[in-house]
Amino acid sequence: MTDTGALPSLDEALQQLDQVERSYSTDTRVAQTRVALEANERLARDRARVDAYLGHLGGKDMFHPIYGLGLFPHGLPLALPPYLIRILDASARVLLAFTRQELREHGPQYLLDRAPRGWLAPETAERLHAHYLTTEPDLAFDVLVQGVGSRRGTTFEELKKAGDMLQAKLLEAQSVDTYYGWFREYLAGSRLAGLGKGCRFTLEAGADGTALSDPELDAQVLSGLRHPQQNDPGSIFFLEVDPEKQPSASNLVFMAEAMSGGPDPGRGGDPARRPLILDPRDLEFREDRLYCKRPGQERELKKGISRLVDVDLQSYIKARENAGEHEVIDRLRRIFASPRLWGDLNKHLMGFYLVNKETLTALNQKTRMNVLVPSRKITAEDVQSLRLDPERLKSIAIKPLLGMSAKGVEIGPTLEQLEAAVAHEPMLMQDLFWATPLMPDIMGDIADPDVKAGLCTETRLLMHGGSPAVRHNSKRARTIGVLSRTHFQSADHRRRVKNDRAGRGWYSNIGAILAVKGELGLSNRIDAGVGMSPVYWID
Repeated sequence: MTDTGALPSLDEALQQLDQVERSYSTDTRVAQTRVALEANERLARDRARVDAYLGHLGGKDMFHPIYGLGLFPHGLPLALPPYLIRILDASARVLLAFTRQELREHGPQYLLDRAPRGWLAPETAERLHAHYLTTEPDLAFDVLVQGVGSRRGTTFEELKKAGDMLQAKLLEAQSVDTYYGWFREYLAGSRLAGLGKGCRFTLEAGADGTALSDPELDAQVLSGLRHPQQNDPGSIFFLEVDPEKQPSASNLVFMAEAMSGGPDPGRGGDPARRPLILDPRDLEFREDRLYCKRPGQERELKKGISRLVDVDLQSYIKARENAGEHEVIDRLRRIFASPRLWGDLNKHLMGFYLVNKETLTALNQKTRMNVLVPSRKITAEDVQSLRLDPERLKSIAIKPLLGMSAKGVEIGPTLEQLEAAVAHEPMLMQDLFWATPLMPDIMGDIADPDVKAGLCTETRLLMHGGSPAVRHNSKRARTIGVLSRTHFQSADHRRRVKNDRAGRGWYSNIGAILAVKGELGLSNRIDAGVGMSPVYWID
C-alpha cells in the first residue's frame, strides 16, 4: 500500500480539527482528565516504580551537568488525556497546511526571506519549495497545559478535586529534527515502571491501522532517518556545532548507535556503519564530495542531518569570524547548498526556519483556533501604546520572533525590558498563559510552596517528516511521540530568578527554575526533579 494522496488544504485541515474537537464532549474530557491525573498520582507516590524508571535512565549516562545542579534531573512519565493528544496532532496539521498555503502564494522567495541572509542558495530554495508543498517536515510543537477553569497558582490537589478538564495552548513550533534517541530510552524506562498494556506512547500505526509496538516504532523511525542510505548508514552525519558541549549530545549518540544496526538499538552496532556526529571543522570538500577528516574516521559523507538551531548558528559564525576561520563558514554554506548531501530535504537547515513563531503569529491573525495563544509581532505603535499604559505589560509575555523562545523570554516585562528587547531584535507579545500542575510534588523534602503545588508541563509533540521509507504514509509527518519538559510554576509571576542580571521571570524555562535551586533547597540532586519525560495516554 503506497500513500499517494494529497495533503489537506488549510480549509480541510481546519475542518478535520473541528471534527476532532466535536468528537469529545465536555463530560468525556473531564473523565479522561481525571483518569490521567489519577495515573500521575499513582506513579508519583510509588517509589519502587519511580526508582525503576530513574534507575534505567541513570544507567544510561544520558544527562550532562547543567546549571550547576549535578546531572540534568529527570522527570517522570506523564499521563495526558487522549483527546488532548489528538487535538494537538490535528492542530499541527493546520499549522503545516497554513505553511503550504503561504509557500504556494509566495513561492521560493518565502524560504529565502526566512533563512539567514546568504545561507540559502536560490537553487536550493527551489528544491525545498517543491518538497515542502508535497511532504510534511519534521516538527517540534510546544504547548503549555492547564486546567480550563484553573487560575495561576492552582495546585495539583485543587485541580484534582475541581473536576476540571485540560486544555493546551500552543506556544511555539519549529521544524527541526527531534529527540527520538532520548524518547526511546524514556520509553524503555517507562515499561520497567509498569506502563505496559493499555498505555499508548505514539499515535503511529502500521499499514493495517494497528498501533505500532515499541520495536515497530523503532524500525519505522530508524528507516526514515537512514533513508536513502539504508545500506550505508556510516555515510550519514549529524551536523552540530561543538557537539560534545551540547546538552543533547547523548541523544545524538543513541540515535547514531541505533542507526548503525546494533541488535539492541542504542547499544552499539558496527562502528564503521555508525553515523558520525560532526562539527563543521571536522569536514572537508574534495572537489564536489564531502569527507570527514577526523583521524580514524576518514570517509565520504553522503547524507546530512542538520541539528543546527538559529541561536547556535549565529554564535558559531561569530566565533569563527573572531578566530579568523572564514573558510569554515564558507564550507558550512557550501554544505547546505550541495544537493547530493540532502537526498532527505527534511533534514536541511531550512527546516528550522520554515515553521516558527512568525508562522503562528500569522496564523493567529487569519484563523480562530482554540489551541493558539494570542500573539502578535510588536510594532513601534505597540511600544508607544505600552508606554502610555504600562499596566498592560503585566498581562503579556514577550519573546524573540525568531530563534528559541527559552532565550530572551520576559514575563510581565518592565517598560525598560520591552524597549531594550525590541531595540535588539524583532519581538512578539503573547497573552500571559500559565501552566497547571499535572503531577504531585515528588520532592517532599523541599518546603517551597511552588514545589509543593506540583509539577507542570510544557509538552513537545515529536513529528518526523514524511519519508519514502514508510510506504503507507510517505508524505505525512509521523507523530511518533510526545515529551514533557516538567517544571515548577510560581503562583507569583513577579518572582524573579535570584541574582539573574537579565531579570527573567520564573516561567516554563527549566534553566530559570534551576537557577533558584538555593531558594528551593536543592544541591546536587539526581534522584528526582524536573526535566524531560515521555507522555502517555490510557486507551
